[in-house]
Amino acid sequence: MPPGSLILLAPIRSGREGDLAELLQGVGDDVRGRRLEEDPGAFHIHFERSPRIHFARFALVPDPDRGPNRHRLLYAATFDGGLQEHIRELAGIVTDPDRLWSHCEGYTGTDGFPGFVRTHRRAPHAFYIAFRDGSVEAVQRDLALRRKVDALVDADPVAGPAQVEEWLAQARRSGRRPFRLLLGLIRRGGTTLLRLVRALPLGWDIVRAVVRFGPVTVWTSTLQILGTLDRYRAVRIFNRLVRNRIPPMASNHSSLPPDRCPSVREVEPTRGRDSEKLPPSHREDAVAQNQLTLLTGVEPESLRSLGAVMAAIDSLAKRLSPPGSLTGIRTIHFVRWVIVDDGRRLLMLSYYDGTWENYIDEFAEMILSGLDAIWGGATDAPPDGARDVPAFKAFLRNHQVPARIFYSAYPGTTTQNILSNRELARRLPAHVSEAQG
Repeated sequence: MPPGSLILLAPIRSGREGDLAELLQGVGDDVRGRRLEEDPGAFHIHFERSPRIHFARFALVPDPDRGPNRHRLLYAATFDGGLQEHIRELAGIVTDPDRLWSHCEGYTGTDGFPGFVRTHRRAPHAFYIAFRDGSVEAVQRDLALRRKVDALVDADPVAGPAQVEEWLAQARRSGRRPFRLLLGLIRRGGTTLLRLVRALPLGWDIVRAVVRFGPVTVWTSTLQILGTLDRYRAVRIFNRLVRNRIPPMASNHSSLPPDRCPSVREVEPTRGRDSEKLPPSHREDAVAQNQLTLLTGVEPESLRSLGAVMAAIDSLAKRLSPPGSLTGIRTIHFVRWVIVDDGRRLLMLSYYDGTWENYIDEFAEMILSGLDAIWGGATDAPPDGARDVPAFKAFLRNHQVPARIFYSAYPGTTTQNILSNRELARRLPAHVSEAQG
């Protein structure tokens, strides 16, 4: 069962934004709860007690429909298991739920919390999961094995690697036994069959998209997405047959003035004794993993094509994407898009590896046409879209929402680490994995 998603977007009571922001910031500055030893009764959200939550964030998202200074509380999480289990767990890891959720309109107390969540929940229109079969427990188990093997190698640089090689040799020898060879063939055949079964609904996805958005919209949206994916042979042939290519920039120069180049937002001062932990207003580039929250406007005439693009991305992510890769981008753990406010705005929520700059550059390099397909019809998007990378980065910065809390169950572990740890656990003999590595 792939990880689940919860996106909660609840209006904040008038005049309560400042208090809520300060409350969340205090948790975000010490998300692992190290300071609770000094003040055990302090308000905290004990994410570390959850065996199911992969990532979570809290943010205050602008609510321009209710006024220039009004906001909504965003809680977004990816987790193992069902939604009801997560709601019960979320209620249990907050030390004082009323102190947190009473800032929101419609909250009536802990007894009504499940109904409050259902009322303000937003389902993603597109959802990419790097490892659809990867639970928090599995990722942490493989990571623990990797650390044990690394510790063995570090403790004895001569004998350690030799011991690991011997274990791998044992695995290779046992894998040559007829019975194990048969099991391996069955396992590989089962994996191939599962991939085929996973891809089967693709045709039905296309039919539904055509019925919902119309054949012309689906066709034009498909052309937009595929414009720069020539590295795939089938797409390259298709683009040449239909003469599909992205239009050139109107100018050789960026539309962004030289003195308006995007830069990292100011870093807020760290409170308390953990001064070495930088809590930037966007909480980015502090660890190997980062988060991105974007809220952009959608032009009315672009809503229909945006819906078709979201359907295509969601179908691609669910049916065809191999583990750890979205059209060749191998730094994303989870990314979700949801159209909110009756189609007037698009919310993007991403968890990724590396820096903000590298993340956007990788998108621009690997799927430039996809960025244009998503944000080409956004309000105040640059005239040349993502093709004008400096202007596009400034556009994203202008619509980025700070995260007050950012939690990861396995910080410092990249998608490539997860793949590598999986392979190590698969190759080592079972008795070695179960023992001490």
